[in-house]
Amino acid sequence: MSDKVEIREVMTDGVIAIEKDQTITEAAEILEDEWIRGLVVVDNGEAVGIIVCRDIVYQVVKEGLNPEEVTVEDIMSTDLIVAEADEYLNEVAMAMAKNNISRVPVVEGDMLTGIVTQSDILRAWPGFAEIMEEEVNRENAPKPDEYVDDNMPEGYDADVEEE
Repeated sequence: MSDKVEIREVMTDGVIAIEKDQTITEAAEILEDEWIRGLVVVDNGEAVGIIVCRDIVYQVVKEGLNPEEVTVEDIMSTDLIVAEADEYLNEVAMAMAKNNISRVPVVEGDMLTGIVTQSDILRAWPGFAEIMEEEVNRENAPKPDEYVDDNMPEGYDADVEEE
């Protein structure tokens, strides 16, 4: 894969959005009707959050809340990471992976123009999964001070300098 693939080349054009004051029932209906797993949340046309199926399951269903009484704003994620259409795929993909998010709204200037998902990235860059597995393994590997030497004498503290 070329490092010069722009997000606009792999994103899904157009955005299916929902107003922040709509109910979770309305959000679920849109998700089902459109066969998608996430919606950009807007307030008067401006992206203010995102809601995904998992939010509904864990924050509404699991908690026994009434989806007719809970609004999208009540459970949406507001820490939006937004990509510019001319940003490079590898940069956006890495940001998504590091922040554990599955979709990113795409803008051109002030206009919301599309969305890029993990699926879009994997279609354009099949090797990304292996790269991310290596990154996760590297981040989860023990740090040098976490290594244990079984041959170390009992009571020995490696952090104490010998005089």
